[in-house]
Amino acid sequence: MLAALAQASDPKAQEAELKHFGRALLERPKDAAGLLAQMAGSASAAGAGEDRMSQLLSTGLDEARMARENGQRRGALFIEALEAQLGELVASDALTLRGSLAVSGTWVRAGLSPPIILAARRDIFTDAVEEGDDPTALETLLGSLMREHGDKVTVLQALFAEVLPTVPPEARQALVRLAVARPQEIFAELGCACLLDPDAEVRFGALDGLSDRLAAGAVSSETLARLTILRSWLADAALRDRVDGLVREALRKGVGGATQDPERKLHRIVASPVDGSGAQSMAAAVQSGGTRSVAVVLLKQGFGVKDAYVLPCDSATEQRRILATLTDEIEAQDVPRTYMEQALGIALGEGLEAGVAPVPGLVDVAQACGLDALRPLSASVAAMLELADPEGRIADLTVQARGRLITASQHWPDRYPVLESWFEDSDETVAALETARSATALTRNMWRVLEGRRTHWAAVIARNALLLKAAGSTHTDEFIAVAAALKDGRDLKKTPVMGFICEQSIMVWMDRRDASDGPLEAPPDMPFASSPMAPAPGTMPNAAPETAGELAKLLQPAGLTEPWLEGYLMGICTAPIFVTPSDWLTPLLHIVGPSLKTEKKLTRFVDLLMPRYNEAISKLRAPDEKLTLADIPLIPIWADGYLTAWEATKPNWPAKALGSKGKTIRKALEQATEGRTDLSMFRDTLPAWLRERFAMQKG
Repeated sequence: MLAALAQASDPKAQEAELKHFGRALLERPKDAAGLLAQMAGSASAAGAGEDRMSQLLSTGLDEARMARENGQRRGALFIEALEAQLGELVASDALTLRGSLAVSGTWVRAGLSPPIILAARRDIFTDAVEEGDDPTALETLLGSLMREHGDKVTVLQALFAEVLPTVPPEARQALVRLAVARPQEIFAELGCACLLDPDAEVRFGALDGLSDRLAAGAVSSETLARLTILRSWLADAALRDRVDGLVREALRKGVGGATQDPERKLHRIVASPVDGSGAQSMAAAVQSGGTRSVAVVLLKQGFGVKDAYVLPCDSATEQRRILATLTDEIEAQDVPRTYMEQALGIALGEGLEAGVAPVPGLVDVAQACGLDALRPLSASVAAMLELADPEGRIADLTVQARGRLITASQHWPDRYPVLESWFEDSDETVAALETARSATALTRNMWRVLEGRRTHWAAVIARNALLLKAAGSTHTDEFIAVAAALKDGRDLKKTPVMGFICEQSIMVWMDRRDASDGPLEAPPDMPFASSPMAPAPGTMPNAAPETAGELAKLLQPAGLTEPWLEGYLMGICTAPIFVTPSDWLTPLLHIVGPSLKTEKKLTRFVDLLMPRYNEAISKLRAPDEKLTLADIPLIPIWADGYLTAWEATKPNWPAKALGSKGKTIRKALEQATEGRTDLSMFRDTLPAWLRERFAMQKG
């Protein structure tokens, strides 16, 4: 692996190779242990070889961290094993000063807190703190770091993040205080960033240093502006109170009212859809005066803001190139500034609720984009739906109308590639599926797992509803309706997209199983799969004739009736573009299938459908046959069945093929489901329109 990385000259190819190797390393803990031992014993300055070792181990740790966050025990075991090994290396005095710095940096770059054991030794930084009465030593140390690595605050912050875990806790607060109190403005920026550090010693050391700066008259209006933005992001109430006191004292001393910053222009903001793990990326092209940059953030459901940084650009061309590179890697949607503030506010609120501090780079992003009013927001599904639908339009719809929106979620996998990531693969999922002894048990166990994850998926869908609203999508209402239904306890099996997640989760598990286990057939109630166990419509020549009331009994557990089914099949038969049996049977099984508890009942239900389907076609071909119901109370039920078919097969209903008359019919059907039936429309206009649609149907 290291040899391949050394030979890779193209950055993109190297990045792809590194990702591949990181995943492989997660499965080879002995190799990871060998890398760690080699790095821990390093006695010389970092070279290219050590950098590649750190890159490789950091990528493996990053994969392990993500696996752990997604409920996979293998990730936690990988990290725990390496940290236990590190303890043994410290105990045997095999960890050098250079090695401790290399290991700390490797953990930090993987998004992990470095092991506490790294601070068990004394080093040059401890000595510098203890010589605090002679600040020359620390000044020399910091100066050399800045000359070697650059004088940008992000670089200095990254260096401190890697160095501080190697400093004993009792010295950490004093070291940060001394550093932040240095007169250069860059150390004030470092102090603001350190206020968001997960380590209490670092946070309070930073505040002590900022207080020292204020006493020395070295707090600028820019620093005060930063403190004003981030104070509401602090979960520690005691720290927040002290920051408020510092801000008040600075204002009393006349700090503030400096030159007005140039207006920030956000030329373009893009955001990816929220994937199955709850992760989302955003980027903004920013201009402030003559300065251009690209601000980037990564959000993760349950963890808040995972990463945030600002990339400076030399020109508009470079800015566009960077943004184009980022959008090539994500399924980007263009969004307005208000959405960026909402998404960041929700992530901030979620992080604070979980006790996770936002990353320091978020202050840079907020300042670069002019998000001065950025504040934590509630991450509850109800709160997000209120943002997506403040007027409550979807909640005010009839049950039938909301049901049609929910049924339309069956088309999401075709429209949104991000749904390829919508599956469960946690240890809980694997354990539930491995205990199944039949196809029926496999599906039943998976539904049980999904029930426990109801809130997670409701939040993922609600977040996407908010994104689609901002992007002006016509499918926003569908996402709002599904998220609200999941929040309110709707049966998961009656929600098509959850059927897709159920099926895909099982398929992912099947693909990952040891080949020696042998394949299991897909269960029959997987509506998105071409299951070998599911009966195929139109191929039941030996099916027994229907007995009186038999179909009604099969529909009844799902809360449906024969008039509803007649409307559904009439809708299928009169779609502008022919609907194949598999395309109309799948959504119908989504609705009826879960209430049919046995495979025998499911098969019988499909057996009885085809004669009814053929009967509908025969009626459309015979000019004297009645196509709609004469019984007025049943018309709303028939209309709901017809509209359900329309939504379930929406690609077969192009707007151009319907024209103004089709829109009028659609409106009349919707009104009928609400009890406002136009009898003349149903007795005269609608039958003629249905026959016309059937005659003009394209194959």
